[in-house]
Amino acid sequence: SPRYVAEQCKEYERKRGIKNKSTYWVIWELTVRDFFKFQCKKYGKKVFFRDGPSGQKRKWSADPDAFQRWVRGETGHPLVDANMRELASTGFMSNRGRQNVASFLVHNLGLDWRMGAAYFEEVLLDHDVSAN
Repeated sequence: SPRYVAEQCKEYERKRGIKNKSTYWVIWELTVRDFFKFQCKKYGKKVFFRDGPSGQKRKWSADPDAFQRWVRGETGHPLVDANMRELASTGFMSNRGRQNVASFLVHNLGLDWRMGAAYFEEVLLDHDVSAN
């Protein structure tokens, strides 16, 4: 369980008398995971609304060509393209990669975040609504 993993990290640190970046980041990721799970529980289906739980209005694009370039990893941005190609070929992508490509989809391409969310749900082997 996540609680057991966090406890084992703390025990590791206690036994060695030192905290390190590795144990810090494991515990951090577990904390973030729980935060988003609770957010989904709190807001329910509002997390799927066009304007999200906050209702903050934003003009989204639905450009199918831009979306397909993003999916194929042909945006011209090496970091985004490498992550998207990895996803297409393996069904996996690191958490940081997911954050980077999702941010690019929304902020650089201006595409509706739900298009990316639907693609992640379709392709990621370890998809979890609250974490993606």
